[in-house]
Amino acid sequence: MVFLAEASGEVVSAAWLEINPDTDFAGLWGGSTLPAWRGRGIYKALVFARAQVAATRGVKYLQVDASADSEPILPRLGFRAITTTTPFVWTPAAGGASPGAAF
Repeated sequence: MVFLAEASGEVVSAAWLEINPDTDFAGLWGGSTLPAWRGRGIYKALVFARAQVAATRGVKYLQVDASADSEPILPRLGFRAITTTTPFVWTPAAGGASPGAAF
């Protein structure tokens, strides 16, 4: 599901909720607010709205992979960090597969 925040007909923020069927889990994905609209509580409102929808559908656990900008907002809404992720960028070697790759 996509959630939008609009001001005077312009989309100023958007965020996604992905509910995993037949599980107790959902993910809060994306979440981006135009720079001119940041610091006004829009992202926080979209997190809250998505969490409410998830709860009404029986979701017990929400997963959020938050950026450094979003991370401070989540504890104020009751979220607890239980682990972290480490992003990696993979650049294939010239000519295709990486060294040692088996096919």
